[in-house]
Amino acid sequence: MNKYWAKTLKITCIVLFLTTGANLFSSCNDDLPADSYYTFTGEMMSDFLQTREDFSLFRRIVERAGKMDFLGSRGARTLFPPVNSGVEVFLKEHGYASVEDIPASYCDTLLRACLVERIIYTYDLPQTQQENNQLDLPLIIQTDGDTVDADHMTLSIINRRAAIINKLKNDSVENGVVHPVDQMLVPNTSLGATLLDENHSEFTIFYEALRRTGLLDSLARYRDEDYETWKENYPKFRPNIVCGHDTDIFTAKRPDHRYSGFTLLIVPDQVFYEKYGDRFNKNMTMDEKIDALYKLAEEKYGDTQSSSIFGLNKVVPNNAEGKTYKQLFWNRNSLTHSRNPLNMLLSYHILDRLFESTAKLVNCWGVYTKYANPTEWISTLLDFSTIKLEKVYSAVDPAVEYPTEYYINHSVASIYNSGQRVRGAHLTTPNNDNFSLNVSYFYIDDIVAYDEAMRSNVMNTRIRIDFYTVWPELTNNKIRLCGNPTQPYGSYDNTENGTEGGGYNYYLPTNYIKNLKINENAIFFAQRPKIGMTSAFDDCVSILGTYDLTFRLPNVPPGSYELRLGYGAMDDRGIVQMYVDNMPQGLPLDMRVNGEDPIIGGLYNGWNGWRNSEENSNGIYTSEELEENARTMKNNGYYSGPKSLYSGNDGTDAPRYSASKCTILYNLRATLRRKICNVQIQANTYHTMRIRSVFTPTGRGVFHLDYIELVPIEICGPGGFGEDQY
Repeated sequence: MNKYWAKTLKITCIVLFLTTGANLFSSCNDDLPADSYYTFTGEMMSDFLQTREDFSLFRRIVERAGKMDFLGSRGARTLFPPVNSGVEVFLKEHGYASVEDIPASYCDTLLRACLVERIIYTYDLPQTQQENNQLDLPLIIQTDGDTVDADHMTLSIINRRAAIINKLKNDSVENGVVHPVDQMLVPNTSLGATLLDENHSEFTIFYEALRRTGLLDSLARYRDEDYETWKENYPKFRPNIVCGHDTDIFTAKRPDHRYSGFTLLIVPDQVFYEKYGDRFNKNMTMDEKIDALYKLAEEKYGDTQSSSIFGLNKVVPNNAEGKTYKQLFWNRNSLTHSRNPLNMLLSYHILDRLFESTAKLVNCWGVYTKYANPTEWISTLLDFSTIKLEKVYSAVDPAVEYPTEYYINHSVASIYNSGQRVRGAHLTTPNNDNFSLNVSYFYIDDIVAYDEAMRSNVMNTRIRIDFYTVWPELTNNKIRLCGNPTQPYGSYDNTENGTEGGGYNYYLPTNYIKNLKINENAIFFAQRPKIGMTSAFDDCVSILGTYDLTFRLPNVPPGSYELRLGYGAMDDRGIVQMYVDNMPQGLPLDMRVNGEDPIIGGLYNGWNGWRNSEENSNGIYTSEELEENARTMKNNGYYSGPKSLYSGNDGTDAPRYSASKCTILYNLRATLRRKICNVQIQANTYHTMRIRSVFTPTGRGVFHLDYIELVPIEICGPGGFGEDQY
């Protein structure tokens, strides 16, 4: 994309964004009840600005936006107003002589960029916190101790630009809290490759390779305009959905839009020079650097199994000479073809969803990090591939260099990989702007690939996948991990106002999710995350009604696997027949029965008591008895919940396990895993799972999609390595 068109695209996107969003703020104002404008005796946000001269410039921005009355109305908001010096920097950067030169509509946008519709105090902030402002754009607040003020106090930095001023923060007013900042929060409304066009000085090799392969142009997809029309066939809200206990009543929101997004894992130039010094150096021409990267890509995907997985050995349709994809496109003149090695290497570095920050990169809720690392398995732009995102703890991997930080394609040493630990690539956040409306990027300190090491080592394990990560739409449209997981169920869950931090319960119209086929009579219900749910990771998808749905199984390397479904049993559940590749598998699953039922045969200590007397004095069985019982359950086609997952939480500031506050899913008789079948995963083939309701109860017949497991037969099958309880 040349610079002229990049600049034109950016200007167009900003105009469209401001135009389509023009009613957003006014609707927040207009929808307020009349008593929201009563006069209060206490100080409001408007009073805060009007009585402090160091905010006179921002006050004028608010006045020109016509929103001073709004800041004087009732509410529970957080405002991040810039001091005058911060506004002056903004004026200079954008070529404005004074605030009076800023268009009134843009003044409105600048105010919305500084407002969050909930109260946030800095003493509640974790290391990385992601909130949405009134533009529905992310505010990434980092409080990691790396940046301090003149008094050596840790600073909280917003979007890597503005610091909350410690001496002025947490100033409570009647309608919220005010955190003054030292710079203006400027919304980034660019789209597509514009973000990379403007910030690639540290990764010129990777950027040029993206440009030459045409992958920069593939990042343009953002909002599905067709959905803006057909969504009107569905109500904005569906009230009084009962799911779980009879008293668990919800109002479900239809997604406002259908967004797409991308996350790039970028290797900076310096990494190439340091880790691949025999291939790259600063004195090489760019053509030579791209050629060296091309050769590396050939090595990563040149093996026989790669040819099979990605269809490189297939004959190109309508090719008169009968050449395969590899014969025709493995050359430096075919970089834009999806089966060219350089194109494949880079496509694997692009995730098919938008993660603006590490705050929601991996779901850590309910993971007992003494025994397991929080992990997500995510699809990429390279067909038939999967990438592993992991927050690595030293309790699990003593050799980790950066404990509690993020790694890509990491694996601890185990019997499954012959004791060969795989470090993977360490992920960090750039110092520059690293996200826009539909694109974000992070740095990694090594090339990653869906190569032999990834397939045979890292993925030769029990692969446990949260259903919330199976479909990119749930991440791209802020459905996954929305709101405050520590806020329990309440009457607010059955209102159209949502809950803390933008937490809504959603229902998804038919055809909203790509590669998911579901009948119109079914309701795809995505509950907001809440600690203490009878499910893993404190989230779940429920299917209600008379349902019949089919979706693609996640990508795993070719081979034999045991396919399992993790779920929570409850009285309101249904009975379903499951299919793989449209072939029925076993007897129907009755989700109403818990682990003590004779059909399952588990030994439990009541609803959630400790089972093992050697792990806790309240336990009632020995390890030997439970090992024998695990064999009984397995023969019946079931497994207990994992010991590495728990329900509940100790505190409200971050995920944390304690024996007094939490229940290990292994001890909870309702959290089970059911073997569906053994499945043979074929190369270059998408496999499907179908779930059909076969029971129409007087109740609700809910189907619970919690998580899925794919376990290599060489681990869990007869004569295999054996499987731990985590």
